[in-house]
Amino acid sequence: MDLLLENGLLAVLAALLLAPLGLPIPEEVSLMAAGAYARSGRAPLELALLVGYAGVVGGDCIAYGLGRRIGLHPKGVFGRLFGHQRLRRIVRFYDRFGVWTVVLCRQIPGMRFPAFFFSGASGMGLRKFLLLDGTAAIGTALLWGGVGWWLGPRLAESMSTVDNLRQVGLAVGVALIALFVWRIFREPRSAEPAVTGRPGPPTD
Repeated sequence: MDLLLENGLLAVLAALLLAPLGLPIPEEVSLMAAGAYARSGRAPLELALLVGYAGVVGGDCIAYGLGRRIGLHPKGVFGRLFGHQRLRRIVRFYDRFGVWTVVLCRQIPGMRFPAFFFSGASGMGLRKFLLLDGTAAIGTALLWGGVGWWLGPRLAESMSTVDNLRQVGLAVGVALIALFVWRIFREPRSAEPAVTGRPGPPTD
C-alpha cells in the first residue's frame, strides 16, 4: 500500500495490469490506493478513478488474451486436467452462462482470472467481452476507489476491515466455484463428437 501511495497513479496502473500475471497485490488494494492518493490532493479524483478503471480492464484483457492464446485444446493443460468429455461440458457451460459469468465474477475476488480466461478460451469475441467486462468494471473502480478516497489517511489502519470484506467476497467466490464444478459434472454424457481443437473461431 505504501509503495503505491508513494509512487502514485502509474504504480497503481502497473499493479493492476500485472495482477493477472501473479503480482501479489489485490486489485481492491490498488484501487483504494488510487482513491487515497486523490484524497491527499496529489491528483484529481476523476483521474484516479479513470486510471483505476483502465488498469482493471487492461488486466482483465490480459487474462482474456491468455485464454484466447492457450485455448481449450484437449491435449493442453485444461484438456489433460478435465478430460475430453468434461472439457466439452465446460465449453457448453460457459456458452450457456458466459454473459453472467463475466459480469458477476468481475466483482468476486478469486473468480476473475478463471472467468476471463475462459472467456477468451471459449471463443467469446473481444468486443463482447469488453462491453460486458467494461460495464461491470465501472462498479469495481467506483466502489473501491471511493472507499480509498473516503478512508483517505485512515486507509492503512482500516486495512483489517477491508481484508474482512475481501474474505467475504472470496467465500462467495468459492461457493460459486463449487456450484460451477457441480453443474459441469452432473450433466449426463452425450454422444457428441470429440473435441479436436480449440472451440470455434471467436465471434464478436
